[in-house]
Amino acid sequence: MKSRTLIAAIFAVAVAASPAAAQNVAGTWELSVTGGRRGGTQTMTLVMAQDGGALTGTLTRTLGRRGGGGGPMELKLEDGTVEGNSFSFSVTLIFNDNSFTQSFSGTVDGDAMEGSIEGGRGGPQPFTGERN
Repeated sequence: MKSRTLIAAIFAVAVAASPAAAQNVAGTWELSVTGGRRGGTQTMTLVMAQDGGALTGTLTRTLGRRGGGGGPMELKLEDGTVEGNSFSFSVTLIFNDNSFTQSFSGTVDGDAMEGSIEGGRGGPQPFTGERN
């Protein structure tokens, strides 16, 4: 009887100590960001591949330029990670000789995500997303 109790206790400690399994975040996501310099809602397409806790992929966004123009800009995800239902990654935007990094972090619940974007001008911007 004591050995069963000991085995059960060891199992319980091992389960409690193991990290949460990474939720599947792979796929194509449509992100929506409200506000920012342009006001209104901006949409972006996020394509992620997942290998365990590592994320790779691209973020495609359309940026306007002074005097018109602009167009889609495809950015490579950097430092992408997922742990449990939480994820994070960054992208670097380059304009002429200037660049800046934006950091995305959030949580996933099935085919929905929400989080915030930090970097650039102003404070954090909230975003939501749906998997296509």
